[in-house]
Amino acid sequence: MNERIMNQRITRNYGIDLLKIIGMINIINLHINNQMNVYKISHKSLKFMPILRLRAFSFWPVNAFGLISGIVGYKKYKFINMIYLWFIYFFYSIFFSIILYYKSSIGINHFIFSFFPLGIRRNWYVNAYIFMYYFLPFITDSINSINKNLYGKIVLQLIFFYSIYYTIIKSYIRNTNFTFVNDGYSSLWLFILYIIGAYLGRFHIHKYIISNVLYLFIYLICSLITSEYIFYSIRKYNFKNLIFLSYTSPTIIIQALSLIFFFSNIKINNKYLIKLISFLYPLNFSVNIIHTRFFFAHIQSSLAFTKFVKSLSPKNLFFKIYGISIVIYFICTFIDYLRSLLFKIFRIRNICCYIEKILF
Repeated sequence: MNERIMNQRITRNYGIDLLKIIGMINIINLHINNQMNVYKISHKSLKFMPILRLRAFSFWPVNAFGLISGIVGYKKYKFINMIYLWFIYFFYSIFFSIILYYKSSIGINHFIFSFFPLGIRRNWYVNAYIFMYYFLPFITDSINSINKNLYGKIVLQLIFFYSIYYTIIKSYIRNTNFTFVNDGYSSLWLFILYIIGAYLGRFHIHKYIISNVLYLFIYLICSLITSEYIFYSIRKYNFKNLIFLSYTSPTIIIQALSLIFFFSNIKINNKYLIKLISFLYPLNFSVNIIHTRFFFAHIQSSLAFTKFVKSLSPKNLFFKIYGISIVIYFICTFIDYLRSLLFKIFRIRNICCYIEKILF
């Protein structure tokens, strides 16, 4: 038993799992920013500028998740994982809609629509991820057989055309979407991140240790560049040209890459920390569904959030918003832990196996 646990510790990168957890907390933080109309508030009062700086430092998780999917999943794909995620998504869509319907927070049309969760825009990442998964069988063999030199050239060209070149054009033509990545809110962008991540994973590039201090320094520099660009956009464009605050922005991609390199090379040996990470990371995906479906989507009030933030002093603003994000994260994790117990009772994983055999 102890030997099995030791082998798992050796093969599993708990640093990457820790990064996923931190990333989800940052996503909640970004959604808090959105809910309280952070741009409008910050434009009126300089005391709220720390919120925008926090946003610039927290925009990396979606790119990190996409890259990590490629790093850890490039060898093989399992449709059972996608089916299981769909069950979770469907479960929460129905569960919260029933609660809100009986509380008269939503109408009958919205309740009926909850039976078709993949059409809901607010969960764009889940939608994009599930649709992307269908295309993985077509590229898995290529990813594992293509030579390193050619693969590297393809990755560099993807980064150039879909990030650097796209950002340059976007700075002059704000409404353009000629690459069809929709500023990163698309299956295509997650697909590109997966290909880049698979390159890092297959050739173990993410484990290259130059200097962890250097990786953190690169992250901070990119965050500061993004942050200063936001302030520049306030003065010149009145928030109408935030091209650097986009998933396709080169600075946001480098943020994600530098943190992946940093956390990949962290050695976690504390057994209690390993147990905590092992408990939290499997529930991570559901946290995104829960807090977008319930905490923000149906809270009647961006205005209430705005009033709350206005009451905070600038000194405590940064830490309190992060504190709220952490609290929401653990509430969602607890909810999903109960869901996982329910799924075990009804053997949902076995049902997913049966569906996989029928469909694939």
